[in-house]
Amino acid sequence: MAGEETVIPQAAQRMAEIGASAAAAGRALDAWQRTRIEQALTECANQAREKVLLEHMDGRSPTPAECLEEGKFGGKVRTRAKYFGEEMHKAALECAGLKLSALSPGGFSLEPRYRYNKQTGQRELITPEKEEALLEEGCYSELRGTIKPDVVIHSGNPRLPLAVYDFKFPCVNSSRASWCFYTKGPHQGRWQNAVYLEALGVEPEAILPWVGVTP
Repeated sequence: MAGEETVIPQAAQRMAEIGASAAAAGRALDAWQRTRIEQALTECANQAREKVLLEHMDGRSPTPAECLEEGKFGGKVRTRAKYFGEEMHKAALECAGLKLSALSPGGFSLEPRYRYNKQTGQRELITPEKEEALLEEGCYSELRGTIKPDVVIHSGNPRLPLAVYDFKFPCVNSSRASWCFYTKGPHQGRWQNAVYLEALGVEPEAILPWVGVTP
């Protein structure tokens, strides 16, 4: 519920979360569910890479030099690698929405944004509406330190994740995931997957094209 953190006392809220977490644990993904979800996300990653490379590279993979080339891609000056990554993410998330709606209706969120309080151990879900309002008002500092994984699987409450996934699209073909390393901000000096684990309580997994799930 929007704004519930302001009306529920912290102690009571924390107890409610503990109870809900225990209930969620009892509904943890079984091996069959997890396999189907991860297969679907891998298919989405494959399709997204194929789609973007077909549109922009006649289907071939770019060379390392082409990946680093900087120019006006998609209306913005940036590297080809950054542009391709953004386009592949868009395509993969669109695909994931369709597939997960059939596999896990009501049990997933795409790009949910969270704020985590280390002192209280509480995580707050920032709704898309609130995020958009903050951005429109120029209140960028309000989102500082928040995290936004690509896919969160849950049992109806995105504040209680059962599985967390991030699509990774290396510009050149690779069998290894490249989690971001924060060089500034509240998470400076830490790896993205470590921050996700601390904030969400679930070990995040990366989804790579043709490789699938990788730590």
